[in-house]
Amino acid sequence: MTRDDLLNHLAFLDLEETPTVEVYILDQPVDSENGIDLNIYKGRMHEDLDQQIIDTFYPKIRSRLIRRQYDLIPYNPALTPDRTVNWFYPSDEVPFYGIVLEKLAELDDENPIYYDNTTLPYSDIWALWIKLSIQGNDFYFLRKITPQKVLDTGGKLALIFSQTVFRKLDQNVLTIDGNFDVFAFNGTLIFENKTNFEKTLLYEEVKRQVANETLDDIQSIDIIENFDELRGFLEDDKHSINKLNKLREKEYFRQKTFADYHRIIRDYGVPVTVDEANGKFNISSKAEAKQLIKVLNDDYLKSELTDLKYSANSKEETNANA
Repeated sequence: MTRDDLLNHLAFLDLEETPTVEVYILDQPVDSENGIDLNIYKGRMHEDLDQQIIDTFYPKIRSRLIRRQYDLIPYNPALTPDRTVNWFYPSDEVPFYGIVLEKLAELDDENPIYYDNTTLPYSDIWALWIKLSIQGNDFYFLRKITPQKVLDTGGKLALIFSQTVFRKLDQNVLTIDGNFDVFAFNGTLIFENKTNFEKTLLYEEVKRQVANETLDDIQSIDIIENFDELRGFLEDDKHSINKLNKLREKEYFRQKTFADYHRIIRDYGVPVTVDEANGKFNISSKAEAKQLIKVLNDDYLKSELTDLKYSANSKEETNANA
């Protein structure tokens, strides 16, 4: 997807037609025998709330995706560009997104379950999905709810100035400011903050699963003497999980040998313990485990200008014909 493609999809913002607006409330997802399960409720809205939601979200999407300068690039969990970026990613690569859409389709049957704050208090709401439908197209604003979004009046004196008098605010309030973690449409997810995206759509679990599969591949090439220790050092480290997700996409690391990696470690002075007699690496710390993954991920480079060898903190593929 290009930025022009995205702007074409955002043309609905300038239509005179008012979209249909629906609000869905998600509670905490839980693991079940069939995967991930959760309850979703439809929000029963006041007659003027449709327009209020539009007035709240339209300026945000204009400022973030239309007026602002940014690069639109494919999501890569291991990439940290040093520039302003919005990411895009196919929604069918995110299992949780499909689960929620299926449940929304069921919820929109003849007898939807409407939200009731006595059943699910504001403080227990996990996320909001706001759906806009216009000219046969559906757009979603996804927002993970945090405690800061709930104004809890318990034990507090909260006053509202109403016309000429103060009155007490005696009910908790769920606040929505128009910001969104993910904007979804036509099989595409758009987001700026990768951490918020990963939390909102449970993509952290997908990344962890991919990382474990990559570790299995590393184990199969038999270059590590104490592999269980390596796995233990890396399986809960967020940075390493990102590296392992990036590594998963590459074929070369499965075809290289101990001698190939040993040469890099020796030439670049990488602090990893080597058992030359057995032709394997012996990982004794988390720091060593992370250094080895950097070697497998081809993160050690030679300068074209100085011939100096160094570790790359950020590396992106470039198009030689660009």
